[in-house]
Amino acid sequence: MRTVTGRKLWLIYFWIILFLLQNRLQQWFEPFQYVDELFALLAVPLAFVRLFQKKLHLVWTREKKLFLVLMLIFWVSGWCGFFRWHYQPFMNAAKDAYVNMKFFLAAGASYLMFAYEDIDFEQIRRKLWPLVNGAAIFLCVLCAADLCFGIFDADMRGGLRSVKLFYSAYTILAGCCVFLCAISLWMYEEKGKKIIPQLLMLVFVMLSTRRVKAMGATACILLIYLLVFRKRQKMNQKLKVFAGAVLGVAAVAGAYQVISYYILMGVESARAVLTIAAPFIAMDHFPFGTGWGTYGSAFSAEPYSPVYGMYRMAGVWGLSPDYPDFVSDTFWPMILGQCGFFGLLALIGVLILLTKKILSLKAEKSAFASALLLMVYLLISSTSESAFANPMAVPLAFWLGILFAQKKTVDKDGRVCGEIKSAEKIS
Repeated sequence: MRTVTGRKLWLIYFWIILFLLQNRLQQWFEPFQYVDELFALLAVPLAFVRLFQKKLHLVWTREKKLFLVLMLIFWVSGWCGFFRWHYQPFMNAAKDAYVNMKFFLAAGASYLMFAYEDIDFEQIRRKLWPLVNGAAIFLCVLCAADLCFGIFDADMRGGLRSVKLFYSAYTILAGCCVFLCAISLWMYEEKGKKIIPQLLMLVFVMLSTRRVKAMGATACILLIYLLVFRKRQKMNQKLKVFAGAVLGVAAVAGAYQVISYYILMGVESARAVLTIAAPFIAMDHFPFGTGWGTYGSAFSAEPYSPVYGMYRMAGVWGLSPDYPDFVSDTFWPMILGQCGFFGLLALIGVLILLTKKILSLKAEKSAFASALLLMVYLLISSTSESAFANPMAVPLAFWLGILFAQKKTVDKDGRVCGEIKSAEKIS
């Protein structure tokens, strides 16, 4: 058991470090941009290995059947749109179809890696602490240095420096911090309040990005910590005021983003245009949408999707053939436009079932808090980026798969202990 746990610990170390550095590494060496796709693809060989080892026993419950059916409806809807309209080449559609599935494949790959071995997750929890704490200190110190000395390229927002450090985008830095925060919350059972300085350092970095989703994530971290870990304790009045202030800032920031992008900027905002046009496109291409790689996705830019010209979006800044940088700046409009109403409803059903699965972790508070943060952040980010189809979704799925694997191990150990106790009583 120690040998297995040791190997798996080094495997977790490897993937955490690689996910945190992927964006920087791909700036130096382009093939690193495919790390997240390759990890998700591991779900296929791992499934065959577990079947060969006779460890993977599929028990088809009603929820699992419904999950599979909804996933198929979602995935097939995009293909039906593609074969009906043929707006984009097959390779664009195939790549986009895979990217929209990679979050779920990555969670499955992680689960298959860790759920079928006798792993001591408590030991892993202890051993991961130095890595996560070191990463938090490193990012915090680097962020403070950048704010003081302007080491990296950055924009100004509201007269303040917007930090992205060595990452290519501000949201990638925010996503990495959420990833580390989720792991920190998982360590609460072992470390208790010692995780608070670690969380505060990561929150400082997130807020330094000056991004609305980072503010929303900060409010979520605070609320999850209070509701999950301190629910039965009397909260200090100052703590309540602080929590209210954070939520107020997040609410104001969210309202500002909505007003700015969807009302004031109107047709000048790529995100607003993509959102407004999506229902009309879905109606005109009822019931399956325009197909994969045609609308709101990175693969709709090269070659340039004719859908943008059909709906007079080619002249919008960020959506033009010469400058399509904001073409994948949304998630739900992309799903609605490409997969139609059937695909959208199916995906919503899938996420509801996934949320229900996360709620089943409530018996283990730290795992529940960690998984809840991941899901809430992805839902927040889905309002202003590709979210579940984003490269940062794979690290979050990786950790979610580990949490589900831990639950399986705990449930198995509980059943074994129960069987031993029952046998002792009989004897």
